[in-house]
Amino acid sequence: MRRSAALALVLLAAGCGSDAAKHALKPKVPAPIQPARIRVRISAPTHHPRVNAPWPVTIRATNGYGQAVRATLTMRILFNGTSVGKVDNGRVYHFLGTWREKPGHQITWPKASRGQPLQFEAIVTAQHRTVERTWAITVR
Repeated sequence: MRRSAALALVLLAAGCGSDAAKHALKPKVPAPIQPARIRVRISAPTHHPRVNAPWPVTIRATNGYGQAVRATLTMRILFNGTSVGKVDNGRVYHFLGTWREKPGHQITWPKASRGQPLQFEAIVTAQHRTVERTWAITVR
């Protein structure tokens, strides 16, 4: 009897003032993984390209740290937010970091687009995320 009472007293004293038992029972839940941030930039010499003249455009895709990422690109032309055309017949390009049209194959704007408020849209997919960026243009 004395033995069991002494054992109970030791166990009670060991548990007093210690948080170890509380922390040991709580399961550790990892923080949810945030998807990587993707930055897409469009650059072109002007927002007012000329009819039938080459319009070189550059698309850059980087992660949140500014590092180049592997991505795919599709380009469209929008009028009032509605798609009215596809660049290069909707071709999907694969690139790392920076994409440019090959010399001699740059975008040219038809005569019918003169004066219309259009938008050039780049749809970039990288690291399981899709980012759409637009560039307002008015053809001269």
